[in-house]
Amino acid sequence: MVASALLDPAPPADPWSADVLTAANINPQTLLATDYLNVFNEALMLIQLAPDAPDMIDELAEWRPIDYPGHFARSGFAQRDLVIAAYHAADPVVRTSFDAAAEELAGIVRAGIDDLMAARDDAAILVDAAATWSAAIEAGVAHLDALIHGRADGGHAQDEIDALFAD
Repeated sequence: MVASALLDPAPPADPWSADVLTAANINPQTLLATDYLNVFNEALMLIQLAPDAPDMIDELAEWRPIDYPGHFARSGFAQRDLVIAAYHAADPVVRTSFDAAAEELAGIVRAGIDDLMAARDDAAILVDAAATWSAAIEAGVAHLDALIHGRADGGHAQDEIDALFAD
């Protein structure tokens, strides 16, 4: 009996347990994963590098937003199937709010890229544009991070973004 117990694999862990979700970087409360923020953090890094390496703007021009399930479907993320299933199982109100914030941030990133492309030949304007758009994107990423972690107010990031562009 002892030998057969050693040969029988342990039953699989409940994929919806808090421990399994946390190990996959999925917030057990919202069922969203922080790895999605990399979509925006990669663009942010290139924007921040643009004043010192204007050739990064060409790479930035290729940036395209991707939705949450699409990001994980094409990733090498080990738990991608669980992450995608958790996203679809998330509270629709949470998911809708998150998706709207991600879409808005994608628009901000795209506008920032367009602005940097227009400013690429003027170093002073490029520096200012990169700083402004970096701050806006950082605020948007913080907002998404807050939503992922169940802080529904999103850290008032939208107010911060609006203030950056106020006249």
